[in-house]
Amino acid sequence: MISTDYHSNASLEKANKRFNNIPINFEDLFETDRPTLGRNIDVVVYRALILSIINHLGFNSLSKLYHAGEDFGKNLGVKSIDDMIYCFKSLGIGILELVSKNPIKIQVYECIFCSGLPNIGEPVCYFEQGMISGCLNSILNKEVKVIETKCYATGYDYCEFDVKILKK
Repeated sequence: MISTDYHSNASLEKANKRFNNIPINFEDLFETDRPTLGRNIDVVVYRALILSIINHLGFNSLSKLYHAGEDFGKNLGVKSIDDMIYCFKSLGIGILELVSKNPIKIQVYECIFCSGLPNIGEPVCYFEQGMISGCLNSILNKEVKVIETKCYATGYDYCEFDVKILKK
């Protein structure tokens, strides 16, 4: 039976406290006990999760997805562009290619979120954009801002990200 007070303020506060204090660290995410299914999930599940977040949290979720991706990218421990390329491919995020070093321009082919989606006229890869930002932050030891300028969802067969190194 589903509790009728599920959406009450008290239950939401309780859930927030519980989820903000989950004793799971980043390294724990890589441990699995799925001998038959393994670590991989279908792209549809990932896409449904991202779309559900956007639908439930609205426009504000886009920056949250970027920052979540950024945190994830920072925690991957990449030390070089080659590490980042390897991580993106081995995690199934996409096939990353460094197109230009100055300014930094990156293309991602077979992007987990948008490859195969219809042309909707705007880029949609906020989490992946954040991942690139987090990885480059770790590699360069500098804050960066990543902007998706081309996307499968804008009619291209790849995503393209421009990177700006922020001055402090």
